Amino acid sequence: MTSKSSSSSACPYLDTINRTLLDFDFEPSCSITLESSPHIYSCLTCGKFFRGRGSQTPAYTHSVTEGHCVYVHLTQGKFWCLPDNYEIDIKLEP
Repeated sequence: MTSKSSSSSACPYLDTINRTLLDFDFEPSCSITLESSPHIYSCLTCGKFFRGRGSQTPAYTHSVTEGHCVYVHLTQGKFWCLPDNYEIDIKLEP
């Protein structure tokens, strides 16, 4: 899988992030498979957790079926756009 870098200003989906639904106090496990692996992503639109980002994973399927495109990798803190599969360069202020 190839990923390309993108600046946050180039990501057209950042306005879909719904901060009121985000809760990171839950155990990071996939809401579909219930797996807790190092590759769990949080959908920043609905707040659910999903495994993986490849084309056969719950996160990818959720992005296609629900149209939710912005995710954060829960252990690495990197932001991703799915299903396009590119990292979003977001600068977080302390």
